[in-house]
Amino acid sequence: MTVAEAGQFVVVMLAPTLLVGGGLLVPRVFRSARRLIKRRRVEVVLEPQRPPIERLAADLRRLLQRHDTLKQSTDVAMRARHLKALEGAIGDCATEAAHALGVPCPELHERAPMPIPELRRLLRALADAGLVLTPATGLMASDGHH
Repeated sequence: MTVAEAGQFVVVMLAPTLLVGGGLLVPRVFRSARRLIKRRRVEVVLEPQRPPIERLAADLRRLLQRHDTLKQSTDVAMRARHLKALEGAIGDCATEAAHALGVPCPELHERAPMPIPELRRLLRALADAGLVLTPATGLMASDGHH
């Protein structure tokens, strides 16, 4: 008997075992792969797209409080620059909250800050929609009290 004949003999003897084993293993591999894909889809769907409205409201209240504190500050050196930055952050946070609550908000360019009158209207609209904001803040005042 040559090596080639012995190899053929081994293949013939092992073929039924390999076929049965493969037949049992392949469906199990497909089920596991399908389960893994399904689990990843569920994880992707369950991830929130935006921060929770509670966190947005807390951030907005905190930013409004900082704005009022800075507005009343006597240190004028960097006050204008800080106020503009805070107003930009308030506008961004208010826009996110408006999208989360379904409140219409002005469409602006990415880098353009929201004008103060529009920001005030948006903050009042958010408060009217049920978002709890500090009513005494300067930005919540009427448009004429800038």
